[in-house]
Amino acid sequence: MSSKCTFPGLAVAVVAGILLSTSSLVAQREIDVPASAYAGRRATLLERTGQTPFVAFGEYLIRSGGEGRQEPNFWYLTGVESPYAILVVRPDGTPEGSSVLFLPDSFQFAGAQYPMTDARFRHAAWNRTILRLSPGADAARKLGVDATYPVDEFAQRLPGLVGDAPVVHVLRDSGRLYAPPGLPAPLSFQRQMEDGLQSLLSGAELADATPVVERMRLVKDEFEIDALRTSAALSAESFVDAMRAIAPGKNDLEIAGVMEAAWKRGGATRAAFSPIVVSGPAAVSLYTLRSEKYNSTDRVMADGEMIFIDYGAAEYDMYTSDVCRTFPVSGRFTSAQRERYEVVLEALEAAVAEVRPGVMMLDVIKAAAGVFKRHGYDEFEDIDAMGAERVWGLMPSPTYWIDQRGTLTDYSGARGTGVRDLGHHVGLEALDSRDYTVPLEPGMVFTIEPKIYVPDEGLAIMIEDMILVTEDGYENLSASAPKTVEEIERVMQRSRR
Repeated sequence: MSSKCTFPGLAVAVVAGILLSTSSLVAQREIDVPASAYAGRRATLLERTGQTPFVAFGEYLIRSGGEGRQEPNFWYLTGVESPYAILVVRPDGTPEGSSVLFLPDSFQFAGAQYPMTDARFRHAAWNRTILRLSPGADAARKLGVDATYPVDEFAQRLPGLVGDAPVVHVLRDSGRLYAPPGLPAPLSFQRQMEDGLQSLLSGAELADATPVVERMRLVKDEFEIDALRTSAALSAESFVDAMRAIAPGKNDLEIAGVMEAAWKRGGATRAAFSPIVVSGPAAVSLYTLRSEKYNSTDRVMADGEMIFIDYGAAEYDMYTSDVCRTFPVSGRFTSAQRERYEVVLEALEAAVAEVRPGVMMLDVIKAAAGVFKRHGYDEFEDIDAMGAERVWGLMPSPTYWIDQRGTLTDYSGARGTGVRDLGHHVGLEALDSRDYTVPLEPGMVFTIEPKIYVPDEGLAIMIEDMILVTEDGYENLSASAPKTVEEIERVMQRSRR
């Protein structure tokens, strides 16, 4: 029996075969994050939002069957995994203010019987929550907050907590869900909770603190870096297992399973995103389209093809990884595959070499772009001459074009620069942010992922590493995943003997 634990700095009490009452259970984390770290983040948020009250809703997580995941910004500020938790931070004349958590009680939302109120069901042994801190002084102390209350008291207590503040900050969904013409856009859980909050605070303006929290999340502390280093190392290890298993006649899905087995051996509980393990021409499809097919990883690889694996995605202690490699199915590159692969590798190495504090991400992008341009690849971005269907590098993948103007370059962190971006920040989400408006600084972790898509040849090549900015340069967190032609062929050929 093992326990995945969810609160910082606490020990696990496990008695084999016996379910203890939830009040006697405490939780632990793989990375021992002290409650003071979360308190410090909340204090920074309070400072950056002008000492105004702040309300954050955790994820619904009711009857999610273990598939749900806490809302990342809420987790960043609390370390709390309980369903339907709510955080209120208010100024009280001190820099850190005061923090209050509303939590479900020991049995609330438990099991399939919710909202059953019959105590015989709610208190049954099979209906007890696994690791939960319920409202009370003990939970407040362990979580580093000033008070905890039952979630059912939120509406009653909120006015007294925020007073007559003219502005209350919230976490807000940035996306808008689609609805066919004539129908109102569907509301996410967070939007529904915000609407309810507005009805309780009719005299206050609700302001969005999401950009503030996400900017804070760009720079990782020592605990976050520990988790990211572990997740990247597990992902890198899984690539070696994958290389040994790849062979003509194998199914892409089997390779995804080999990688997941490696993560779980190392303690990673899940993947950061769905499998992107694609051999042959199918790899040219944009990854976001793959979710339209239930089993988009089901393909038998063939000799002479490349297999594109953007699935270095172990998630460890809520922190994700994102690593990509492209391998020859046969274990040896053809001359044409090797030529293109080494251009991508050169672009990666040129970009990584630019990383250090104070550098703008645009300069890192241009270093990779310069490599592609020196190799003459810019001609394949002439959309007018080639036609949109024939341009190499379906958006948003290209990173090698410096001068292209038009709507296709209006993309994410590189918007308005004429340069398409080269990666993204990694943290509590695989795509943590694409904010490159500030110089690089120690503690930032992001991917560098140059690539070439050649639709006419059914070829997609990408090499992606996770890079940590250090005080004097960088650390490649995924460096142990082989990526030179010589390393790849040596490992793959050895497995075929």
